Amino acid sequence: MDTDLTYIAGKLQEGDNDTYVLLFRKYYVPLCAYARRYVGRKDISEEIVSETFFHMWRNHANLEIRSSVKAYLFQAVCNNSLNYLRKLKKEEKLEDFFREPSSGNIGFAVTSEDIPSDSLILKDMSEIIFKAVKLLPSQQQTVFMLRRFEGRKMSEISEIMGISIKTTEMHLSKALVTLRKSLKEYLPGFLLLLLLKDIL
Repeated sequence: MDTDLTYIAGKLQEGDNDTYVLLFRKYYVPLCAYARRYVGRKDISEEIVSETFFHMWRNHANLEIRSSVKAYLFQAVCNNSLNYLRKLKKEEKLEDFFREPSSGNIGFAVTSEDIPSDSLILKDMSEIIFKAVKLLPSQQQTVFMLRRFEGRKMSEISEIMGISIKTTEMHLSKALVTLRKSLKEYLPGFLLLLLLKDIL
């Protein structure tokens, strides 16, 4: 095991939040693309990858990384993707996921939007965020909810609330600072990045 790997693995075992955030930013997109080759649907692949990171963070003291961190992450996502498919097979739902193999795909894809995801983590975390949002001052709360849950543009929010865009941006920035502080004890930094992404 080389020095860099020993250092990073040690940081992961310590539960160092900055290291998890760094790896999350670096590998989230390629890992989602990799998981999607197995499960075929974007939302499910994102949840599998997020749950993989969350499981690592929650069980950081027991991590055993013998090769590269990259290899460890891709293997973990592969295992979790296959576990997802095994569960579908056990529940006799796998036929809806099967189609002829095509280039860049091992042969599985989702054709039914009615099949629920294995993971409830993102749903649970969204509920935690929603509760925290309800504690914000009224204008911050309104701006955040219009932006995060309705996907409104800043100019639209400004018009709806009858305030300037600068004031709207100020309320949103303050809301995000408050949420990061109030949620950090419940959520690792990489999940906050995911759940609060594309806000600004």
